Amino acid sequence: MNKTVLLLMCIGCTASATAQRSITDTTFTVNNVEIVASKKQALQDKPVELLGMDVPLKFLPITVTRLDSKTMERKHITNMEDAVHFLPGVVMSSNQLGAFQRYSVRGTTDAVFAFDGIRDDRTLLNTMPFGDLSSVESIEVIKGPASVLSGYSVMGGVINIIRKKASAEFTANASLSYGSWDQKEATVGFGGKLFGPLNYRANVHYANGDGYRMVNADRFSGLFAIGMEVTKKGYLEANVSFNDDHYTTDIGGAPVMPGEIFVAATGNPFAASGERNPMADYETVYNDLANNKMRRRNVDMTLDYKHELTHWMSLRERFSYGHSNLDYTCVERMSYRTSTDPIYDWYYINNKGVKTYVELDSLRSGDPLCFNPDNYSYTNTLELTGKFFTNILTHHYTAGWNYSFFDYTNYTGYKDGDVYGPGLNAMLPVQNPHYVRDWWDSKVSAASISRYQTNGFYLHDVIEVNDQWKGMFGLRYDNYRYKKATATIDDGRQHYDEKNRTDWTSIKNNAVTYRAGLVYLPIPEVSVYASAASFFKPNNTTYNANYIYLDKNGKEFNPDKSDGEVFKPEKGYQLELGARYELNRMLELNGSVFYIRKHNVVKNIGNKTIENNGAVEEKGVRAQIGREVSKGFDLDLTFRPVSTLEIVGGMGWSDKRTIASNLDWIPADADWVTYNEDGSINLRATGVPRTTFYTYADYTIPKGVLKNLSFHLSGTFTDRIYSDVKNDVYEPARYIVDAGIFYTINRQVTLGFNAYNLFNKKYFEYTTRLAKPFHFMATVSYHL
Repeated sequence: MNKTVLLLMCIGCTASATAQRSITDTTFTVNNVEIVASKKQALQDKPVELLGMDVPLKFLPITVTRLDSKTMERKHITNMEDAVHFLPGVVMSSNQLGAFQRYSVRGTTDAVFAFDGIRDDRTLLNTMPFGDLSSVESIEVIKGPASVLSGYSVMGGVINIIRKKASAEFTANASLSYGSWDQKEATVGFGGKLFGPLNYRANVHYANGDGYRMVNADRFSGLFAIGMEVTKKGYLEANVSFNDDHYTTDIGGAPVMPGEIFVAATGNPFAASGERNPMADYETVYNDLANNKMRRRNVDMTLDYKHELTHWMSLRERFSYGHSNLDYTCVERMSYRTSTDPIYDWYYINNKGVKTYVELDSLRSGDPLCFNPDNYSYTNTLELTGKFFTNILTHHYTAGWNYSFFDYTNYTGYKDGDVYGPGLNAMLPVQNPHYVRDWWDSKVSAASISRYQTNGFYLHDVIEVNDQWKGMFGLRYDNYRYKKATATIDDGRQHYDEKNRTDWTSIKNNAVTYRAGLVYLPIPEVSVYASAASFFKPNNTTYNANYIYLDKNGKEFNPDKSDGEVFKPEKGYQLELGARYELNRMLELNGSVFYIRKHNVVKNIGNKTIENNGAVEEKGVRAQIGREVSKGFDLDLTFRPVSTLEIVGGMGWSDKRTIASNLDWIPADADWVTYNEDGSINLRATGVPRTTFYTYADYTIPKGVLKNLSFHLSGTFTDRIYSDVKNDVYEPARYIVDAGIFYTINRQVTLGFNAYNLFNKKYFEYTTRLAKPFHFMATVSYHL
């Protein structure tokens, strides 16, 4: 069905439902009935969605940051890359080609995402783009190691995306937006009672446009959710969501200089090594727009049933299924032509001391990369939640079992002949490149197959000692299984025959993780907490005869050549202190300090020549000797001096460093070690900023001619991002200011205008990828 037609149908349904509601809406005055306006629940009094327990946050020794739907709507935040600016301590750690994004919490490696509390293993892949946030109610970040909550690889935290739910109360919303670079967006949502006990919620979103530098994501997504009472004791929720997105990849501008560049005719310096090309306009994009292809499609379904067994015990069953597919064939890089003959106008001295001539006014289009990830995920969680008493203690507990299966197959076209056509390796001028190029196409010839399976058993206990003291203890056992194989493909299509598949190689390991902490509430408005938590991350290395393997003490071992783990999982722990304060909703303050330590990191430390049956061969040496630390603090502040003014701020500071590796066992005369410990120890992390903070103010005029006119102003700061700490190479720090103005008519229709990068600050998101300059988005929205 045509997407535009579907959107018009949804808008029509919303209008019809709204008309029916307006006819039946009548205000009655009832004697002896007092109507009291509901008060917005404070952050401290809200439960943590991911934990699934009816316990307020102020009882928990956990640091949580939330971004609500109001802020997302006011700022017109529809993508995760924009949302993280308002989640201190969370940063986008990589953004390959403008679509393959990964995120970091508290300076650690990639964050794990969950949707409605259900972990999504796809978010740990660097080949899976993120969808839009049009159907999201809020974002909840549980900071610190959370393996006890969500299983393996949760080192810095979990980002929980909470989607809109079905409810009996009728609601409707619709919005139309138009912005810079011909960006057009439409969202329609409505819900309420469908029939009998059945409630529903539906949401559809569509967006397209040209994009800055012709880089954009055309999105089409939807969500349909139902909820209903099953007898008086049970409640069932279910939803189906989909995405069908098309992306323009972003390889950035012209490559940086391959060395210190000189003019061939005069020998005069022209550009420094690593400098951007002085002749290039970095607002130009060199993508092969005619041939590049990147399309992501996925369907997800969840079932959530909760049954009250008694007034003090409930049983909850959750099942989810997801299928994602990415069609990707794109030119990922450009390069300069070089020669040892003096045929170009510039030269540099390469790392072998050879004068190399380089053509800087033209670019060669690289070979396209073709791969098609296809994956299926299944999870099932069974939990028993309740409350019981022992002497003076009150226990809120959850005992559960979680099973997950993730089937990931990556079809690749990396062999000679997989990409073909006269448009390969096209030459382009650096200035004013032509975008219409000759054709090329691709096929796949191999498949890389990975299957992840985990069984987790866990127990959480939140203990109330008295009004002042609370405690928490959690323990989890995970049984992790991973196996992989490869297969050849004969017909170029995305499938393989079992007869063409290799034997499986597998890894099996187990881990026990914990979280424990205490909370002290000297007065109801203040809670102070301390906690300790652990994590683990499996190492999926399988045996390779070309390597020598050493354990953390430098002892050589020979892993099972056919099966079993090679390296132990990475493990670590966090220590944390925090405090929360709330004053009549006028002031909310949440701050914490943390220390994270990780060990069992695998390092390639050199190449060793050995003699085997009279033959001499060189093997790489891998050792599990690395150790890292991350320390820092988080701070969130909300101030409401009057009901119509809200001032919000947040700051995250994390310092991740490599600490001394265990190399004492290496002989002094060993000449095969190439790992330079001194060159990597005690250096701040590359690729992520150390400090981020934001400030945000929102004011609404309460009375007079301009009543309901609102303004907001925000600023986001990102610290310098190093690519080479030793040589002091980094992208400078930046502070970006955004602003908006809104006018609400009859509490239902809002006219909005958002301006981003208000002062048109020029900066690079990546070495050659220029960030968006000043741009805007105008929106008309309707809420009922």
